[in-house]
Amino acid sequence: MNKTFRKISLNGEWLYITDPEIKYDYNQVKEILKEKNLPLMKIPSNWQVGGLNNYSGAVWFIKKFETDNESFNTSVIEFSGVDYFADVWLNDFYVGHHEGYFQRFYFDVSKYLNEKENLLIVKITSPKEDVENTWPNRKKLIKGIFNHHDCRPGGWSKEYGQDRNTGGIWNDVYLIQTNSIYVSNIKVFPKIFYEEDFALVNFEIDYLNANKLRQTLECLIKFSDKLIEKREIEIIPSNSSKIFLTFNLKNPKLWFPYELGNPSLYTFEIQTNAEKIFEKKFGLREIELVNDVFYINRKRFFLKGTNIIPEQNLSTLNSERINFLINSLKEANVNIVRVHAHINRNELYDAFDEAGILVWQDFALQWTYDESEEFISNAVRQIKDMVNQLHYHPSIVFWCCHNEPGDQIKTLDEFLFNAVSTEDNTRIIRKASNYEEHCYEGWYWGRKENYISTPMGPLVTEFGAQALPEKDSLVKFIPEKFLNNPESEKWSYHNFQFEQTFHIAKIEKGASIDEFIENSQSYQAELLKEAIHHYRRKKFQSINGIFQFMFIDCWESITWSVIDYFGKKKKGFYALRDAFNPLLLSVDLRQNVYSNLSKKLNVEFWIINDYHKQFENLKVLFFFDEKEIAFIPIERIDADSILKFNYERLEILIPEKIESGLHRLKVELRDDKMDLISFDEFDVEYRNV
Repeated sequence: MNKTFRKISLNGEWLYITDPEIKYDYNQVKEILKEKNLPLMKIPSNWQVGGLNNYSGAVWFIKKFETDNESFNTSVIEFSGVDYFADVWLNDFYVGHHEGYFQRFYFDVSKYLNEKENLLIVKITSPKEDVENTWPNRKKLIKGIFNHHDCRPGGWSKEYGQDRNTGGIWNDVYLIQTNSIYVSNIKVFPKIFYEEDFALVNFEIDYLNANKLRQTLECLIKFSDKLIEKREIEIIPSNSSKIFLTFNLKNPKLWFPYELGNPSLYTFEIQTNAEKIFEKKFGLREIELVNDVFYINRKRFFLKGTNIIPEQNLSTLNSERINFLINSLKEANVNIVRVHAHINRNELYDAFDEAGILVWQDFALQWTYDESEEFISNAVRQIKDMVNQLHYHPSIVFWCCHNEPGDQIKTLDEFLFNAVSTEDNTRIIRKASNYEEHCYEGWYWGRKENYISTPMGPLVTEFGAQALPEKDSLVKFIPEKFLNNPESEKWSYHNFQFEQTFHIAKIEKGASIDEFIENSQSYQAELLKEAIHHYRRKKFQSINGIFQFMFIDCWESITWSVIDYFGKKKKGFYALRDAFNPLLLSVDLRQNVYSNLSKKLNVEFWIINDYHKQFENLKVLFFFDEKEIAFIPIERIDADSILKFNYERLEILIPEKIESGLHRLKVELRDDKMDLISFDEFDVEYRNV
């Protein structure tokens, strides 16, 4: 019996021909192809990973493949991601062009496909932009942080800032054949009726249909592999079209971030003749922004976020690295990630859906761009591609059109905002994340202590400081002879910022690289702790969410990350984890020098509860040099609330007969079983006068 549908991978080894000056035409490539010993590259792969180091221009990729004589009405070649321009020929027929690095796209090749041997040639062009007239301030390539950023190879240097081009066929290539329909995209629009305990779910399905006969499809919704709803629909002969479906789901299982509940996922399937031809997971959730406060499924939620660029070369972001990232985010108590100025691979968003981690999704625009009508039209088309391609992911709750656009928020970003609004009315849409909500006290200006004023709220979308990775990581990309020369070009190429490190943060270099690493990591950890504690004390007063910058390095570098490229966690990671604790003890030691004339500790504290449940019979304990000096019972803290104990309310006496010198004060929050929940500790100086 013939199949209705099949999906054949074209991954593997492809021949390739480099074309750095972008001068070859198809016929010239066919002549070169007659030569023997052409090199091979494993696809999918960014060409930087595939062996073309620091290469820009065009590469012609060639794949020969065979098909059997099984008959199908429709055959498409589907590309899951190429960077940046693609031109495609099959068996000497030109089948199409595509621009953009992140989109999944396809070409209908039904009339070009041979029954046996086939020759697929794909020209990928990823050039450097002209430094004199285009890059960096009037860019035309929509690649976000992949071709201009301070965390990429070469940083924002005019000479090196476009190094290590990310071009290539970086994601899967398939030949898909069907006697039914080819589904190219799906959008999911849930509407939850809380009091009535049901949900209406609208599906918008894009498809290609070359079948000349009427056909019946079965659309199924499952939960935990159990069939919930089934619907039959009839498809009439046509070309590309849309299906609109509505399902009524009783007793809906809502999708929540992991901090609030279960990230419940349903499965949507399309079958024909009992054969599955399409499947996607989706979730039921609703989001709102009310007076700048975020709500999900009618629950108020404080956003404890970070910015992520997990990998400079998307082809290397495999399941192992994704799992490490997800586990590390949850360990750090992060409940939302900002996918910073780029669109990532679909598997990452699947993982966020499964894990219950919210996503703020930026479009791939970083700093400023060309403002021609041609560019605006291209950006509008591509931002719609982003919204439509990622629409079904319940984890995505924000769309943001541009990172740090400056004045382009008033020009270019108006068009982008309107474009997103036409495609999706279920999410929060931001024109930009701009400089006025990116707080770099203690790094680009000021002092880390200035975070006491909780600047740039109510939603702080970037804050942080750089820190060196540990020595074992550092020596993998900074040669030994340069280890003690942070002023060298080697360091700046790998994103180290000399001026900010030594002249604003005033980090001591120390007598060795080990001391420098210790001082650098300690400063980052102290800044993150200082900032987060101050921001969280103002929860839902003047601050509704914060996003640390940056979580993990995307290449071998020295950045604001708390995890280096090799997966080693810096001190800042543990500071972030502790400060993002959903049930946090936040202590302000208002005085750290005392004498025999002092009577009591000048201290106050907050208990901050981000959980939507109350806690009873908690205890706060004070220890001075490991000896308990105070025990404060906390009868109850309500769900999603803050308790403050100010100085006047507390009577914590300083122990008698203390020697002059440094002592250690530790403050602990414990539950009703005396298990440790949260703690803080300080050095206290005592002087006998």
